[in-house]
Amino acid sequence: MSGNSQVVIVGAGFSGITASKILAQAGVNVILIDRNSYNTFIPLLYQVATGLLQPQQVIYPVSRILKNYPQARFLQAEVNDTDFERQIIHTHAGEIDYNYLVLATGSQPQFAEVPGASEYGKPLVSLSDAVKLRQHLLTCIEQAQQELSPEQCKMLLTFVIVGGGPTGVEMAGGLCELLNSLLTKNYPQLRQLSEVILLQSRDRLLVSFPEKLSRYTAQHLQKMGVKLQFSSRVQRVSPEGVQLEDGTIIPTATTIWTAGVEANPATDTENLPTARKGKIVVQPTLQIPNYDHVYAVGDVAYVKLGDEALAGVAPEALQQGEATAHNILRQIRGKSPQPFEYIDKGRAAIIGRNAGVVSKDKLQLQGILGWLIWLGIHFYYLPGGRNRLNVVYSWICDNIQQSRFVKPILSPYPEFKSLYPHNKPILTVSQGAKPMKYIPLVGRSFLSSIFLYSAITKIFGFAGTQQMIADRGLPFPTLMLLGNIIFQLVGGISLILGYKTRIGALVLIAFLIPTTLVFHNFLADPAETTAFLKNLALIGALLMVSYFGAGPVSLDTGSGVDKI
Repeated sequence: MSGNSQVVIVGAGFSGITASKILAQAGVNVILIDRNSYNTFIPLLYQVATGLLQPQQVIYPVSRILKNYPQARFLQAEVNDTDFERQIIHTHAGEIDYNYLVLATGSQPQFAEVPGASEYGKPLVSLSDAVKLRQHLLTCIEQAQQELSPEQCKMLLTFVIVGGGPTGVEMAGGLCELLNSLLTKNYPQLRQLSEVILLQSRDRLLVSFPEKLSRYTAQHLQKMGVKLQFSSRVQRVSPEGVQLEDGTIIPTATTIWTAGVEANPATDTENLPTARKGKIVVQPTLQIPNYDHVYAVGDVAYVKLGDEALAGVAPEALQQGEATAHNILRQIRGKSPQPFEYIDKGRAAIIGRNAGVVSKDKLQLQGILGWLIWLGIHFYYLPGGRNRLNVVYSWICDNIQQSRFVKPILSPYPEFKSLYPHNKPILTVSQGAKPMKYIPLVGRSFLSSIFLYSAITKIFGFAGTQQMIADRGLPFPTLMLLGNIIFQLVGGISLILGYKTRIGALVLIAFLIPTTLVFHNFLADPAETTAFLKNLALIGALLMVSYFGAGPVSLDTGSGVDKI
């Protein structure tokens, strides 16, 4: 339907990815540009910084996100400038023409012209920021263990967080949990010396939430050991500490800057209308004034609905990306774009283990229910099935053990610049080891054989199997048997071909769990112990397949290489 129309989208965040999918699905040619080869799930960066998650758990290759959208092409490049008159994007990889342009370049730290903040403050807006902050925190803790001077030790173990919004609150809670994990058991004296200080320029935390939830948040953080200072503005940041406007100096080696972000337009905005925080002022349709074929969305756009400007949170970015895509489709069809209408789905923030807050209209939740809703929301939006499994596993382990084994991250891991050199995939099996790459194929074939054999025998012995199910007192025996056969055939074929292998493995697990519990209950019949353990072993093997994937020589990888 697109004819020769080409849409260029700059930025692979929430808005950019959403718009790319919708446009490509409609048959429009899309070029998505980003400086990184991966999409970063920003809301979980603080968990990387505090050692709960590993960096690879919060990123996902853009090429994998777009793999089912043949009209979308991804280009890893740095955008230098945009010629809005000639409709050309200038990148370090060359010039790119566009018919429609979407600026979704996100945000960068806002240091509010505080002297020393940009040099010595540690922001948390990118994966590199999170990894560097994590390294710094571990270094401070390690040095404090060797420090003989009490004053120097106190400075190393004093952590100042500037900004009492959701990121500051989440960072404060996560940092307390990290300190408890690393110091309380092994170095109790150091834990007593350590201090987490949260500075807030306003008179309460989470000012976008109802006051009741703000009070709960403050009380819970104080219970965790966080020192709160309200109406406190930072005047200067140095390597040795933070100076407040009232003259107070807080000696610290760590100043974490979560006091807001500003637009990162990645282009010259001199001739564009801008508002506070450097955001580009857009029309109600999200178009830039005087340039009907250019849109700005997400953190880079100043969107005003009624008398209030949108805050720039993830739900807004997702909806703006969707609205922009539909408006471009309307323009391609010769119709007028429609004004953006934001549906407020509420706000959520996490404070620590089993503590969170959720606000939606008159609904106000706090405590473990708010925590579970926050986890559910972020599980839903986190890209990548493997990432979801890994993150949930990390959350469960952390909540049960309430301790963290924080592994160091070695350079050049923080920048991930070498992750995809020249857009080539990382090889998980050496191409030089030709015979070895067939091992996963052989393993999948052996694993699938038991399911395919079982399905075939049930087909030829349909009546007898149906009667056995009925004898167990189960309802709808015919329907249950058909489902049993379909599950085993689909899962077995998926395994042996290596097509949608992770999904096939999960299908077989979904079949095995109720089958094992109903037909091989060793507690009721000890003779079923061997069959029970056999099925347990099969579930274990399938879990490994769902985690590691098909491996080489599979339809999932196509070229014989299992891409990350």
